Amino acid sequence: MNEEKKILIISVLNHLKEKDPVWAQVNMQSKFKDLYAGWAAKGIRHHRHNKVYYSRKWREGWLPWDEYLDFFKYAMQ
Repeated sequence: MNEEKKILIISVLNHLKEKDPVWAQVNMQSKFKDLYAGWAAKGIRHHRHNKVYYSRKWREGWLPWDEYLDFFKYAMQ
């Protein structure tokens, strides 16, 4: 069976905290969710997936490796 590699969405937040300590504040959790929503909206605009897919992935907390890398690049801009 070929399993797709997955990685936690929250690990992007950990990288953001390393880059800028401001992200370690509690109120930044909502900003991180907004960041994810912006990335998801971009994916919807480009017809990669639909809205349900991105909200399900947020609830699960995991992204496939290639989508994680795309989100990571988006967040680190």
